[in-house]
Amino acid sequence: MSLVHVDPIGIDLEVAAGQTVMAAARAAGYGWPTVCDASASCGTCVSIVKDGIDNCAEMPDDERETLARTLVPLDGQRRLACRLTVNGPVTLSKRGVHVTDGSSS
Repeated sequence: MSLVHVDPIGIDLEVAAGQTVMAAARAAGYGWPTVCDASASCGTCVSIVKDGIDNCAEMPDDERETLARTLVPLDGQRRLACRLTVNGPVTLSKRGVHVTDGSSS
């Protein structure tokens, strides 16, 4: 398990190997902004990697294509939460992440 801290909501998510950040957030009772329901086609879930960029897995082709199509810089700091997997601690920034089922942390 890897720990992902998400600001500005200030939550810590435990992300299993191979699990996306968005899937981990949903499993923990948090909603992550998306229009395409995690199919990597809308770009709404784009998040900024503030720390731990070396712990982020390589960007898959569908993520790269969506970021390029939506004119998001391909600098590695902007990643789609629906595709981002991690192998160590990471800090992300994403507005709009919210509690969906009464979880408090």
